[in-house]
Amino acid sequence: MNCRNRNPRISFKFFCGAIALASLFFSGVEARTQYPLEFPAKSQVSKDGTALLLEDYANAPLSSLRGDGPYPSPIDFHEVLGRLNTLVSEPPNAPGFASRFFVNDLNGVLYILDKKTKKFFPYIDFPRVFPRMDTERFASGIVTVIFDPAYAKNGKFYTVHTESPERASTGMPTNASMPGLNLTGYTTTPLVKPPAGEVPNESVLVEWTDTNIKNATFEGRAREILRVGFSFDVHQMGDLLFNPLAKPGDNDYGNLYVSMGDGGGGETAGITHTFPQQLNALQGKILRITPDISLRPKDMLSANGRYRIPSTGPDPNPFLSTPGARPEIIAYGFRNPHRMTWDAVTNTLLVNDIGLHSWEEVNIITKGGNYGWAEREGNEVVNIARSDKTGSQLDPRIPFPDPDVLTDVGIEKPVAPIYPVALYSHIEGDAMGSGFVYRGKLMPQMVGKYLFTDISTGRMFYTDLADMIATNRVRGKQAPIHEIQIMYKSPYDASLKAPEKRRMYDIVKDAFAHKDGLPNPNTVLPEGSRTTGGWRGKIFMPAKPDPYGVMYGGGRADVRLSMGGDGELYVLSKSDGMIRKLTAVVTPPPAAAKEAAAR
Repeated sequence: MNCRNRNPRISFKFFCGAIALASLFFSGVEARTQYPLEFPAKSQVSKDGTALLLEDYANAPLSSLRGDGPYPSPIDFHEVLGRLNTLVSEPPNAPGFASRFFVNDLNGVLYILDKKTKKFFPYIDFPRVFPRMDTERFASGIVTVIFDPAYAKNGKFYTVHTESPERASTGMPTNASMPGLNLTGYTTTPLVKPPAGEVPNESVLVEWTDTNIKNATFEGRAREILRVGFSFDVHQMGDLLFNPLAKPGDNDYGNLYVSMGDGGGGETAGITHTFPQQLNALQGKILRITPDISLRPKDMLSANGRYRIPSTGPDPNPFLSTPGARPEIIAYGFRNPHRMTWDAVTNTLLVNDIGLHSWEEVNIITKGGNYGWAEREGNEVVNIARSDKTGSQLDPRIPFPDPDVLTDVGIEKPVAPIYPVALYSHIEGDAMGSGFVYRGKLMPQMVGKYLFTDISTGRMFYTDLADMIATNRVRGKQAPIHEIQIMYKSPYDASLKAPEKRRMYDIVKDAFAHKDGLPNPNTVLPEGSRTTGGWRGKIFMPAKPDPYGVMYGGGRADVRLSMGGDGELYVLSKSDGMIRKLTAVVTPPPAAAKEAAAR
C-alpha cells in the first residue's frame, strides 16, 4: 500500500496515518487471536489487575418516559431515573468550553451542566418543541448532540431525536414554550423510507444556530437536515461526529458523520433482513454529509436540498457511481453502530456495533467497507431463520463459507466482509457501550488505550489501540480485551475510609435505591437483559452470574462513557441518573507498570 502524497488530516481511506504511527511506535506488535472462530465455552476477557478510581461527579434531575398524558410525566420510580445518553463539550475556542458541559437526557431535555456548581440548566426541552417527539420506545428520545467545528463563530450544533407519526398530525415544531426559537422558514424534509415495509418510527437530524452562545438559553433558528424512517422501534439514527483533524480548506472539513442503525430489520426474517447489506437503504450504514451547502458548492446536492454529499476533490464518498446506491453511504453492514469516536493521534475512526445474541464489536472504519451484518456477527455466520444464533451454536452447525464473500445489490463482484478489531461474547455481557481512546492527563498509564463498557452489566474494559490497528480487520485476529477493576468510595457508607473494589452494577444499584428507586418484582434495577436478568416487557429472564461467579440481581445498570473536552472520561448511568468520573489509576496495566519501572 502506498501512503505517500496522502494527507492524513483529511483522508481516512486506508488509515495511513494510523498504520504509520503504529509501525513507528509499536514495531513488532502482532495481531493476536484473542477469541476462537466460534462461540466460546468460557470467558475470553482477562483480568490483569488494572484498577481505576471512580468518583461521583453530578446528580442529574429525575425524569421519566413521556406518556400519553400531560408532559412532563410524573416520575416513575420503578423505571430508570434519568436517561443520560451523552456528555459533550463545545469546541475549545468557544466561551463556555472551560465552564460547562452539554448533557442530553433521552427523556426530553438537553441540559447545560455547570462544571463548578454541578447544577443542570434546561437548554432545549424537545417534547415542548416537537409535538411528535417520542421517548417511550427503546433508545428513543434525544439521542445525541455535536458541535460544528466553527461553533465559536457560527453558533451551530446538531442533534438527533426520534419521533412517532402517531403522536400528532404534523411534524412541525412549535416555539410556544421557547420564545427565543425563531421558526420562520422551518419546514420538515421528505421522509427517507426503507426499501419496503411499514415505517412506524422516524429519526430527525436538526441543525440549530444559537445567536448568543455566551448565555445558557437558546436564541436562534433551527433547520431540519434529514428525516429517516425505520421498520421497528430499535436501532435508529445514532451518533454524530466531525473529523477532529480537518481544518478549514481541507476536503473533510465540515463533513458530518452519521451512524445509522438497521431499525431492527436485520434480525427479522423477511423483506427487512437484507436492509443493512442494501446500498439503496440508509439503514445499517455510516453516512458522510456536508450540512453547509455553501461550503463546497461543486459537491452533489442531496435529494432534499438540505445538505451536500462529498463528491469532488481527492476524497469523495465511495458509492457515487454505484447503480442505485445512496451517495451518502461510506460504510455498511451494521446492526446498531450507536457510538463513534475518532482518535486524532492515529487518525482512526472507531465504531462500536451492538450485537444480537452472541457478539459485541469494535470496528475500524474503512471507506467503502462492508462490515457483514446481517450475515456476519463477530467471526461467525448468523442464521436469522434458526433462533437468531451464530453458526457454531446450531445443531447441525453451519459451515463457514470459503471463500468468505457477500453479494451486494449494485456491486458487480462479491465483497469480502471486514471483521472487528476487538470483540467479546455474550458470556461477558450483552450490549457494548460507548468507548474512547484515552489521551487525557489524570490517568497517564491508560494513554493510547481504548476504554469501553458493557451497558447492561456496567463492566468496564480496555484494549490497546495499537493492537486493534495491528489486526488489519481480519477474521480471527482481534485485540486482547482486559477488564478494569473499579475502585469507589460509596457516599452511603460512613465507615469507609478509602475506596474499595466494587462492581459498577452494584454502585448503580445502591444509588438507585438511595434515590427512592423501586425495583420491579424479582429485580434490584429497572428493565432487564439476557445477562443480568429482569423484565423485558412481559417476559422475565432469570439472572446469571458474572464470569467470577457473583450473581446479578436483575435489571440493567445502563452504563456508558463520554469524553469531555478536557480529555477525561465520564461514566453515565441511566438507572440511577448519575454522572461519575474516572480520576486516577490505582493499579496500572502490567505493561504500563513495567515501562514506568524501566524509566
